[in-house]
Amino acid sequence: MSTHRSPASATATGQSVLKRLSPAGRLLGLDAARGIALFAMMVTHIFALSDPAGLPTWAAVFAGRASALFAVLAGCSLVLSTRSRMSASGRLRDAVPSVLIRAGAIIFIGLCLGSVSTLLAVILVNYGVMFAIAMLFLRLRARSLFIIAIVWMVLSPVLSMVIRNQFGLEPMYSAMSWFDLATPLTMLHDLVLTGYYPILQWLSYILLGMAVAKIDIGKHLMSLFAAGLGLFLVGKGISWLLINIAGGGSALVRVSELYGTDLNAALFTGSYGVTPTTSWWWLAISGPHSGTPFDLLSTAGTALLTIVVCQSLAVLLGRRTWVLSPLTAPGSMPLSVYSAHVVLLEITRPWIEANPMLGGQAMTPQTVEFGLHVLVFIASALIWKLAIGAHGPLEGGIAAIIRSASPVPDARSGQTAAESGPEAGPEAEPGSDTGNGNRVG
Repeated sequence: MSTHRSPASATATGQSVLKRLSPAGRLLGLDAARGIALFAMMVTHIFALSDPAGLPTWAAVFAGRASALFAVLAGCSLVLSTRSRMSASGRLRDAVPSVLIRAGAIIFIGLCLGSVSTLLAVILVNYGVMFAIAMLFLRLRARSLFIIAIVWMVLSPVLSMVIRNQFGLEPMYSAMSWFDLATPLTMLHDLVLTGYYPILQWLSYILLGMAVAKIDIGKHLMSLFAAGLGLFLVGKGISWLLINIAGGGSALVRVSELYGTDLNAALFTGSYGVTPTTSWWWLAISGPHSGTPFDLLSTAGTALLTIVVCQSLAVLLGRRTWVLSPLTAPGSMPLSVYSAHVVLLEITRPWIEANPMLGGQAMTPQTVEFGLHVLVFIASALIWKLAIGAHGPLEGGIAAIIRSASPVPDARSGQTAAESGPEAGPEAEPGSDTGNGNRVG
């Protein structure tokens, strides 16, 4: 008996592999952008953002940008993951159960990771809460969401400064864990105002992503490019003028010396969520994770530009989008990859620190660690997609719970329908995008 496969069989197998790597109807540009955000996040987790003199390293280029991109993409996924429900009945209440289940699952996973992680500030709890809040905006049109997002970016940092100054609230940088439930008021302050990526400001990214998902991205690439470039130039340009021309820089030097604040870190490597309240001039900076209007505007701009580039590349590649699979495969399962990265980092970091000569003269130990994380997650994501399913284990598990607990309403019959068939539509887009912890790009 011959064991040779026929050319037709080989072709069919090849087509099946390509379909799994680049499924029709999916916005692969968004998956590629998620992949970029994941790996940029890993850069900021593994490489030093500043040198011994306190000056920024090359890795600081990613500081503040990967996390913003993640948040904008999370807003996109919130809309895409509820589109079938909203289109079936037009009622927000039909989308509420799926969003709350997804938000609750993200919070649960975040509390678990926060309880075991010693290296990162896991902020999945923040994302879960923001999903639940953003649900209230699901019925708004793209233009309304875009306007609200921009206004939110401008006003929320001012409101945060006023509240923190009025009540003397100091930053409390700690990852959310099960232990924080013992002090709910402190936990609330940390989530909304004083912790890593405070919800008050970061919700603006989610709203912007929702606006992006409400439009036909492929038909509005130039508009998104113009919006992204405009936001970036406004954020960086006005901040530069205020700091270098209007006297903000010299004022901040005096304030930093008086209160012992690291001005270089605030300007170039990160404020971990909020600025000091010692001067209103702090709101003029655009440093990573500073949560100022100019930080939010400029990083929102880079997020839109990244989405445009990735989606344009996917359009240009057409049927050859499988070449993007090293990005799109991990990007299609961000919650699983991020969670695994948090755990793997707890394993690789002690190993790296115990072997300071690892990599020899060719590579630094940090380069070896980063390469290991990248290779592990590209390979595991590709194997999972080819051998098991389109969604990662955590994404698939959450989707199964949602399908079981809250089937999609059938607009034709007024009854509910399972989400496993064609009627599920965009529900297949994973809505469990994750945030990232401390030192996210």
